[in-house]
Amino acid sequence: MSPPRCVRLGVLVAAAAAVAFGCREPATVPEAPATGPAPARLVVLLAIDQLRPDRLSPDQPGGLGRLQREGRVFEDAALAHAVTETCPGHATMLSGRHPANIGVPGNSYVDPDTLEQRYCVEDPAPDAAILGAAPEAGSKPEPRDGRSPRVMRDGSLGDWMKARWPGARVFSVSGKDRSAIAMGGRDADAAYWLVRGADPHFTTSRYYLEALPDWVRAFDARRVHALLPDAWEYLPASVAASAATARVDDYPHESPAFGRAAPHPVLRDPPGVERLPEALRHPSDRAYATPFQDAVTLAFTRELVERENLGSGPQPDLLAVGLSATDLVGHFYGPESWESRDALARLDAALGELLAFLEARVGAGRLLVVVTADHGVLPIPEWLLETERSRCPLPGGRLQGKELLAGLAAQLDASFGAAAGDEGPWFASASSRITFNRARAAQAGVSLEDLQAVARRHLDAQAGVTRTWTRDEALSGAGPEPFASLYLNSWEPRIAGDLALQVDEDCLLSDPRIATSHGSPYLYDRRVPLVFFGPGVAPGRVRGDAATVDIAPTLAKLLGVETPPDLDGRVLDVGSPGS
Repeated sequence: MSPPRCVRLGVLVAAAAAVAFGCREPATVPEAPATGPAPARLVVLLAIDQLRPDRLSPDQPGGLGRLQREGRVFEDAALAHAVTETCPGHATMLSGRHPANIGVPGNSYVDPDTLEQRYCVEDPAPDAAILGAAPEAGSKPEPRDGRSPRVMRDGSLGDWMKARWPGARVFSVSGKDRSAIAMGGRDADAAYWLVRGADPHFTTSRYYLEALPDWVRAFDARRVHALLPDAWEYLPASVAASAATARVDDYPHESPAFGRAAPHPVLRDPPGVERLPEALRHPSDRAYATPFQDAVTLAFTRELVERENLGSGPQPDLLAVGLSATDLVGHFYGPESWESRDALARLDAALGELLAFLEARVGAGRLLVVVTADHGVLPIPEWLLETERSRCPLPGGRLQGKELLAGLAAQLDASFGAAAGDEGPWFASASSRITFNRARAAQAGVSLEDLQAVARRHLDAQAGVTRTWTRDEALSGAGPEPFASLYLNSWEPRIAGDLALQVDEDCLLSDPRIATSHGSPYLYDRRVPLVFFGPGVAPGRVRGDAATVDIAPTLAKLLGVETPPDLDGRVLDVGSPGS
């Protein structure tokens, strides 16, 4: 195998990249021991969507606090790629590869041949059809109705474990399909995710199974609804903690979809429910933006562990759990909201119960756990301005993406001519990147270089835009650091686009339906928690370079599993008990 692109192009990257977790030398993982079982019976990855590390503390009373106290905490951990979205974030965790090298540049991408936008885990093949996916009458079908990890070019920890121990079991579960699939790898026994709507249930696709097991089918709408309250009221401790802050519960820049203050409706229909988008009308849809989505996911996780008897064999099993509620709550209300504090307090308590449940099943000292996140998030831009923390020059701190793209389309029409027929648009966009219409350019006698030059001049002149990155710049590692390395690690050569947009720090490329988001190359979006806990791990807090691509090689070494020689990640020093 050839070395990863990050290493091949390392000579072009400034030394500052190492400090910014950009292009780094991967470590060689020692070969697996010839004899002897791995000390862990069950390896568990807990991926908490959109969790900023500054929201964690050893003083938390539940599982998150325990892991901070008893685990090895890498305090400076950060993503090593620029496009900080869910799909690439989860894909790095157990693959040991940057998004560019695993083949997952963003949540979505543009097919350069057809200019169609594609979802990161979509798969139209019949053998990837979603099980039980017949849509309700009048509902919108899933995009390209099929799911699989086939976009991922290489294997991951679960695949390496199965290569050593053919009897090893590998499962992933999440509220989001893309999270479960990206973590599970190419050879998982199953990746399960939550289907919302009038009949909420967990499912998978034919890529993994021909039919859902009976126990999964039994985890249906009745089980889901039994875990949901009529309304979301805050815990008393959350109220006390939030009341001591400057932020009011009913903050005007939060999303008003389900009200900006408690109680937030769940099973009970909110006033004006008929005016909500179809995707938000059912209780399970509303629960998706509450901590009860994680309650449902963790209940299913426990059922999975029991029904599949994970952690009971002579070899270790792998379980990856994606906890997505933090992301939706953050998008609707912001990371410093009353809602976010309450959701995290509930998750902390639930993870304490999960750890106790797992340890009771596999035995003391036989549970190996990693906690991390797929990305961080920007606080609500208006709140940053009010608290004098914003570096964004725009009023309100928001850059309207639709207006920006509409202005670019008008500029390209003015420069090269408007469409006279069905030539299609000059470009399509996905994940803050632009892909030009090659067919229209050829028909009009316009070079891609000319399109790119005009587009770049126009976008670089807009308020709130730091700069644009061309495909050639990204793939060569050219440009200011640390961003050159970060974009290099995000840029899959064929599908990542022709031009990427980097907005100013603390400016939000905004969707008007939500309070805040992520996706930038700045530390508030890249900083993530990273905690190891279990056999072979010494407690403590560690400073220095660490990234999510380091998780897989580090776990592989702890387990004694051989890895491919060209990983982007490196083995972290987790010490040893008593050291």
